[in-house]
Formats: sequence, C-alpha cells, structure tokens
Amino acid sequence: MPASNSNHTLPALADLTDVQIAEASRAANEPEWLTEWRTSAWKKFAESAPPFWKRTDLSKFHPETITAPLGAHGTTLSCEQDFAKHGVIFTTLADALQEHGDLIRQHLGTAIDPATHKFTALHAALWQDGAFLYVPKNVSIEAPFLATFTFNNGHAAIFPHNLIIVERGSSAMFVEEYVSDDIEGQGYSSPATEIFVGEDASLKYAAVQIWGKGVYHIGSQRVRLNNHSNLNWVIANVGGQIQHVEAETSLENVGSRVEWTGATFANGTQSLLTAPILRHAGTNTESHLDFKTVVDEDGYSTFDGLIKIEHESHGTITRLEEHALHLSPKARSDSIPGLKIDTNDVARAGHASTSGQIDEEQLFYMLARGIQRDEAVRMIVMGFFEPTLDRIPVEHLRERITNLVEEKIR
Repeated sequence: MPASNSNHTLPALADLTDVQIAEASRAANEPEWLTEWRTSAWKKFAESAPPFWKRTDLSKFHPETITAPLGAHGTTLSCEQDFAKHGVIFTTLADALQEHGDLIRQHLGTAIDPATHKFTALHAALWQDGAFLYVPKNVSIEAPFLATFTFNNGHAAIFPHNLIIVERGSSAMFVEEYVSDDIEGQGYSSPATEIFVGEDASLKYAAVQIWGKGVYHIGSQRVRLNNHSNLNWVIANVGGQIQHVEAETSLENVGSRVEWTGATFANGTQSLLTAPILRHAGTNTESHLDFKTVVDEDGYSTFDGLIKIEHESHGTITRLEEHALHLSPKARSDSIPGLKIDTNDVARAGHASTSGQIDEEQLFYMLARGIQRDEAVRMIVMGFFEPTLDRIPVEHLRERITNLVEEKIR
C-alpha cells in the first residue's frame, strides 16, 4: 500500500481477506481503479496453486505467516543531478499516484501480468512503495537514479513496485538495490519492476541483490523496448537464502537492442535462480546475453535463460552465453540455455554454456610464481567476475559487491 508514516501491518496472509485489502486501499486514498485492481489480484492469489518450480525449493517457506506492512518500509531514492528542471519525475510510486494517476494506470501491470503466477498476484494485491521515474521526450540525464530497499524485520515482507518510463529520444540510468544485514526468522522480498523505453530512447538499468541471510527473494522484472531503443541491463545477485528472479526483455517494433550482463555467487546453503528471457517480437532486433556464475560450499545456482524469436520477427541477431565456476565439489550449478525460433528469417543466433572447476594449469602457473593458493583463487574469481562488476554504474555499490564477493571467497 502507499507510503505513510504508519508502521502498522495487515493481518497475516492466512487471515487476510479482499475486504481488508480494499479497506486499506481506500483508507490510503487510492483511486478506485487501483482498489479494484488489488482485490482482483488478491482473488487470483487465493484461488491459484503455487507454481511448480523444479529448481526453486520453497519447502521451508511459509507464506501464510507473512504480514505485509502498511506504509514505507525503508525506501531511499536519490539522484545527484538537478532533474526536476527538465520535467523529470522521480518519486515513490505511491506518492506519484496523487498527481500522475492516469499515467500510472496506463502502464501499471501491462508489462507484468498479475495473473502470471501466484506470487505475481500476491505482489499486485499488496505492493507498497517503490520508485516512479518518468523521463519526458528528448531529455538526457547522466547521473543515475538510485532506489535502495532495505529489509530488517524477521517474519515481515516488502512489496516494492518500480515503474520506469523513458519517452522518445531520451536517455537515463536507473539502479535498484536490495540490501540488508542478516535477519532472524524468515523474510520475504517481492519486488517488481516494469520498464518502458520509447522510440530512439536508451536506458542503463542495474539490479543488485545483496540481502542478508534468511531472506526469500521472489522478483519479476520486465522491459518493453520500442523502435530503435536501447537497453543496457546488468544484474548481480549474491545475497539472500532463496532467490527466484524472472527477468524479461521484449524487443518490439523495429531495430531495438539489448546488452544483458549478469553475475551470481551462491555459497553456504544459498539457492539462487535467475531466469532471463529475451523475446524478439520485432524486425532487425539484436540482443547479447552474458552470465557468470560462481558456486562454493553447498551453494546452488540456476541459470534458466531463454531467447525466443517470434514468428513475426525478422532479421534477428542474438547470442546467449553462460559460464559457471565451481570452487567446491559439493557446490552445484544448473545451466539451462534455450533458443526457440519460430521464424525462418534469422540473421544470426546461438547460445553456449560452460561449467567446471578452476583450471589447474592456470592455478599451477600462478603458484609457480610465488602467489599463495588462496590469493590465486581470489584473483581468478575476481577476474572471472570483473567484466560484469565493472558495468555496475554506481561506484559505492560496485565496491560493496566487490567486497562481498571477496568475503565469499575467503
């Protein structure tokens, strides 16, 4: 629900009803269309079975105990450039409802369908806070727009919804960060990000997940690209207990392009799944996806990537690669790269995947030159991740991720 100064929560999901959701929505002065949208989504949640995710173990997750907060839950928005004078809007989505309700109604839920599965329906019913970024036509903002979400209460949940609209001929950079210390009990993070990039516009987008232990992170990210638009997307996931993130880009109309780069590091008993989809639905579209995985101890990582070229798409150029590095014999990684082509007119398409231990010859070469084994392993892992980490556009965030990766290696 919209941000406020209230620290109250709704009843636990086991006791929550659509009537209570409607009452909370109206008490927050939300428009009636949103109240109806929430209650409809809640009914979908209540009626639907949990999705069958073979590689995401939710057996120890108890959603019926979740208590969704009413009001702000630790959202911080920042940008170091004076953007308002250019007509740019950057505020919480809840606050934007009051002045930009029609614009929000036009876009909300059109990239991410609440009926996708049980957890997207739950998010649609209970979202609160999140960022709203609107960049009008022919405006370029160089400084990143940063949205930071914190989580510090056991047995609680957050549902931030980010809505990003970049109009024709504009360019911007949006970064979302999910960060917390380790928590006691069980936390639930259910973010969703919907992004619309207009004709001849470009967006740099980074999503960084560095939750502490005990957090279940089930998120959705969807980007829609218009004519000759460009997306540079980087994703880094190293925190939390269980993660299931679905990240889709839809390349529509003519000449849209995406560079998608990702990295994940699972150790301890972490289970981190990332599922990117690049859907080519337009003409002469181009995509490149490169993902790096490191697993250690009893960690488990899944890369479930798919490039889909629709029947109406022509002249597509695309490439998907995923590479996994194992630091422990107990660690596991599953790589599921997919390429589905429904047209005969493809310019170039391919995918590749590798998985294995550290190259012993490379390690021997470094040891022979006096480098200690632990330091050699650290250097190899950091070199493996460096191309992805270097693309994180916020310096302090890039340093934090780098430090966390180095701590995991020790």
